[in-house]
Amino acid sequence: MPWNANCPNGGPVGFTNADAIAAVNAADFTQSVYVNTSGQTLATRQAFTHVAVVDNAGTAWTICVVGHIHVNPVNGTYTGPGNCYIPGWDAWTMQTPAAQAAAIIPLADGGVFPGANRYPH
Repeated sequence: MPWNANCPNGGPVGFTNADAIAAVNAADFTQSVYVNTSGQTLATRQAFTHVAVVDNAGTAWTICVVGHIHVNPVNGTYTGPGNCYIPGWDAWTMQTPAAQAAAIIPLADGGVFPGANRYPH
């Protein structure tokens, strides 16, 4: 998968789907910078956090990892995992792992949307 055109600095050299899986598993969603619940359906909560990675050239990068969970739109209780993705890493998602879902469940909406910082930098 390539880094898409939204990433003006490109992305980590040699980054693979295996690296994306490792980044999701390393993500600490208790340190999320932004959390929101879908305004239309109230059935999806997403959390944005950052993960440090070092590419094949030895360059340090910070990438954003987004985790989704599904919640009951009536009472906000957890109903199951959604998918995780990395903004800018095209055509890739994975189911939100149980440990990451557990970290997202109690999070309150809030924070600052990462804007351009959701792409590798």
